[in-house]
Amino acid sequence: MLRTSILRHEPAPEGPAPHFDWLLEAGLETPDDARVVPTFRIHRRPDHLDVGETAALERIDDHRGIWLERPERGPVELDPPLGTATPVRVGEIRRSAGMKDRLMECTVRWSQSTVPMTYRIETIADRHLRVTRIAGPASKATGGPPR
Repeated sequence: MLRTSILRHEPAPEGPAPHFDWLLEAGLETPDDARVVPTFRIHRRPDHLDVGETAALERIDDHRGIWLERPERGPVELDPPLGTATPVRVGEIRRSAGMKDRLMECTVRWSQSTVPMTYRIETIADRHLRVTRIAGPASKATGGPPR
């Protein structure tokens, strides 16, 4: 099974607005130092999307494999001017077979939850995608009431 993680990114003042980085492992056993993990900027945590809700994704530079297993603890100082990154959730991802190049469905089991969440990820334009949560109850998956 492939891994996934969500980081809260607080860039330095001259950087972009605070956001989340969603990492989706592309191959098994990604080395910690390899910058090969496809990463997407998202302004809402994907594990907090309600069924039927969508969010914009922007493809950004690949991240290192170490972020896929980083414990959910305090912020990590990054090289200037990148600010800090705080791991907020890790999980396991299973992609559905038979999807076309511009459309993928995947099921994620996030940490601290046994409830799977299913997402549809669609390519809109170069480096711009849309994620839609299509299954899984929010209240059990996020550990709180539905948003």
